[in-house]
Amino acid sequence: MLASQRHLFSIPDDVTYLDVAYMSPIPKTAVEAGIRGVKVKAAPWDMTINSYYDEVERARALAASFIGVQPDDVAIVPATSYGIAVAAANVPVAAGSVILMMENEHTSHRYAWLELAKQKGARVVTVQRLPHEAWADKLIAAIRDSEAPVSVVAGTIVHWFEGTHVDIEAVAEATREAGASLVMDGTQWVGAVPFDVTRVRPDFLTFATYKFLLGPYRLAFLYANQDWQQKGRPLEFHSWNRAGGERPDFYLPTMLDYLPGARRFDMGERSDFAVLPIAIDAMELLQQWGGEAVHERLLHLNRCIWQQAERHGFSGPDEAQRAGHISVVELGERYRDDLARRLREKKAFVTIRGSKMRITPHVYNDEADILKLFEIVEALTR
Repeated sequence: MLASQRHLFSIPDDVTYLDVAYMSPIPKTAVEAGIRGVKVKAAPWDMTINSYYDEVERARALAASFIGVQPDDVAIVPATSYGIAVAAANVPVAAGSVILMMENEHTSHRYAWLELAKQKGARVVTVQRLPHEAWADKLIAAIRDSEAPVSVVAGTIVHWFEGTHVDIEAVAEATREAGASLVMDGTQWVGAVPFDVTRVRPDFLTFATYKFLLGPYRLAFLYANQDWQQKGRPLEFHSWNRAGGERPDFYLPTMLDYLPGARRFDMGERSDFAVLPIAIDAMELLQQWGGEAVHERLLHLNRCIWQQAERHGFSGPDEAQRAGHISVVELGERYRDDLARRLREKKAFVTIRGSKMRITPHVYNDEADILKLFEIVEALTR
């Protein structure tokens, strides 16, 4: 099994950081890469046209490798919400149709659909479930039992707030049968869970780098399937996503053709000389470790979390429904209003929302971190 990689991160010995689903630290080498990138902008007289393309394409290729697609299939965007907005600007939504999403879906995957429904005269239906029910079963039932045509299904493989698994392959099949579009948010799992887009075939899948990909804030990627690569309309219009945009006289001709594949959706100023090197270095490290090895490490750490949670009398979702890389522990009557603050004072970092404690380790954690966290929680909630 992959060992703890804490030595590659600048995490102080007295810090117990188990909150990657909020924000990851970045590796030391990625910090150095970012510093080198800043220096590129500090000396613009040394820049060439390659400065605008080389790292862009390396980052694109690395991002594509984490979801099993080709570089041409991926666009560079600034945030998950931007990727969802691109999808919302393209997928067909007829008046009177239904957009489906899970209850308490992440806001970056929620508000765009509420706005689109308002614009199109459609309706957002929020799918609910009981604790013993599976999200996929409820979504599939909502698709098949809907009296109105279903136009869009907002999908993912894990409920970000509950830490519960979603069988997205089954949901995708029902979505296709209904003639609807599947749009996915991968921010809470790309980099932690091996994934093959060809098995699911969504219309769009977007994911940010600042969580399980161990990368920078303000950078994300967007997968678009072949249909949207041919006919999709971007949110922005500039020369960097146009064929011929690299020409010295790009400003003279009108370049109507987009670059191949999903590049038509690339954001303006995509060549961020400081941000891209950080993402590239972090993704290269993840590649070196191997997706399966990282996943197995996270499965192991999350099994340790549940062993400790049950030992201390805490509960959570049914075992069969738990995601393998995110643990959401129910504190119940032992929840305290000041728990989050007091944990930070003890330099233990998790996410507390209501009576739920979301614990999300990564490769820099080990079993000792988990034991220490539960010792602190036990002392603070007695």
